[in-house]
Formats: sequence, structure tokens, C-alpha cells
Amino acid sequence: MRYFLNGESVEFPESFETQTLPDRVMVRTPNGSFSALAVRDGDAILVSYQGNQYRLETKLSRTSKASGTSSGEYRAPMPGQIVDVLFQEGDMVTKGQKILVLEAMKTQQPFLAPFDGRLAKLSAVKGDQVKDGELLAIVEAV
Repeated sequence: MRYFLNGESVEFPESFETQTLPDRVMVRTPNGSFSALAVRDGDAILVSYQGNQYRLETKLSRTSKASGTSSGEYRAPMPGQIVDVLFQEGDMVTKGQKILVLEAMKTQQPFLAPFDGRLAKLSAVKGDQVKDGELLAIVEAV
């Protein structure tokens, strides 16, 4: 089956297996077994796996290319608490740098800069409780 991961077409290898548990998904690969947090968002599944966030879809939505990490806009994928904020609004960030960390369902989810840019908006404050879909930050390419 073809999937779209963050708007890009991917095919998972045959050696990739998953097992759904009550509070997480176990992923088995030739390199070992790993735990992932998965939450349904309409027709998509939001996945936190090995410190990264992904949007997995079976059909490419018209908005997926313009949303999330490709646009630099970060929204809370679920209710949680901001446990770390590493930059201030206006700071320059480079691709892969950790901007902030959200804790939800006993799992910490880091948000990494999707590209080199400037932190144009930062509404996340350490210790704040955030709602599902709440705007946390916007990174603008430079």
C-alpha cells in the first residue's frame, strides 16, 4: 500500500511490522523494536517516533503540502504541557534544531526546525497547558 509521510510518497519495506497496543504502537524493524505514539487526526495518523513527528496518510490531502513542518507552522497535535522552550521569538534556527518540547500522554515530543530560518512567532511558554491544534510556533525560511 502507498502512504504519504509528511506529504511525500513512501513505501514501507516488507520487514517493517507494527503491533497496536492500548496506548502505543510497537514498530519492529531489522534494527530492533521501537515504541511509537499514534493519534488519529481525521483521515491521517499523527505519529511520534524516535523523537520526530510524522503525518501519515493513505491519500494526499490538498492541505498537507502547506501544513505542518513543510510550512514551518507548528500546532499541538494533542492537548499537553510545554516542558521546554529553547529559543525566543526572532531567533535564527537551523534545520533539525530542537525548538520546543511538548509532553502529552507521558511522552515528550520535540519539535525540530524543518529548515534554516527565523522563529517568526513563538506562542509556547514553558509550563503552559496547550489545547489540540493550538499554534505553538512559526519558522520562516530565510
